[in-house]
Amino acid sequence: MLADAACELFLEQGYEATSIAEIARRTGVSRSSFFNYFSTKSEILWFVFDRRVEALLAALEDPGMTLRDALRTFEAGDPPESLALAIVDARTMGVEGELASARAERQQRVAEAVAERLERDGESRVRAHIIGAAYAAALVAAVWRWADLGAGRHALGVIVADALAQADGLLA
Repeated sequence: MLADAACELFLEQGYEATSIAEIARRTGVSRSSFFNYFSTKSEILWFVFDRRVEALLAALEDPGMTLRDALRTFEAGDPPESLALAIVDARTMGVEGELASARAERQQRVAEAVAERLERDGESRVRAHIIGAAYAAALVAAVWRWADLGAGRHALGVIVADALAQADGLLA
């Protein structure tokens, strides 16, 4: 409910002009209740995506899981629909800057985690970071492509799998 209300308000009046109090009021909860779920407005857009990233990071830490299987964990889970709406309506919502900076931050986080995993597995530092950057870019690009195609009309997991396959091809 909070994410839906926030997205409605972002579309109506813009991201910067929307306060947390307005989001809470729109859903009929207190401002403090909002903070039980989110610590910032930005988290509203990213919370489902971030859950996928957390699952991926946990999988990368599992030495019994192959890198490929760890990367595929990103395919599972709820679709990040609030993020998809923000991607498609970024200009209307006024979230272009927020999306760009948060995207870069998350992509870097994934790239570093993949690189660390590869280094633990014996890959050279430079190659590990190149591969990590490629896979992180593939995952994030897949989410943007999914949103652009019409999030509700396509399975994100299929698009992620295709993006990973493309990264594999580049790295071969």
